Amino acid sequence: MVCTVGCAPTGDPGTPAPQRSGPVYPTAGAGDGDPSPTGELPGGDDHEDGAPAAPPPAAQAAPVAAAFAAAWARPDLPAEAWWRGIAVVCDEGFARALRTVDPARVPATRVTGRPVAKQAPKGGAAVYEVATDAGTLTVTLASVGGRWVVTGNDFTRSVSR
Repeated sequence: MVCTVGCAPTGDPGTPAPQRSGPVYPTAGAGDGDPSPTGELPGGDDHEDGAPAAPPPAAQAAPVAAAFAAAWARPDLPAEAWWRGIAVVCDEGFARALRTVDPARVPATRVTGRPVAKQAPKGGAAVYEVATDAGTLTVTLASVGGRWVVTGNDFTRSVSR
């Protein structure tokens, strides 16, 4: 018997086909251990070597925040050069989001202080505040693949008096 998606099983002509709602997921035992057409076992990830990367030392978080702040506070650079300077310390998703930033609109032109931990590195996350000539840059970091990367930022302008 040949059946395509949407076919109902044969049976009494007056009996409606069973109704299903929502996605259908494989059940345990249905092909367990059979590799997919790409050779990957179900539930496996052939992009990792098995063991998760060791978390980076906490002392390496502040220098990453400082490097991001220094690269971010460069509104004088062309967009592509500005982005290349910050992308190296960002995770991929955040780096992609920063492609839309016009560096000429970045209010700070220089960093005026060292990173100060607002949330000390712990559990794979950290938040630092970095003083600039125009306000405070908040830099959020995460441990990814054994290194600290920037996953977000915020800026609070200084109040002029």
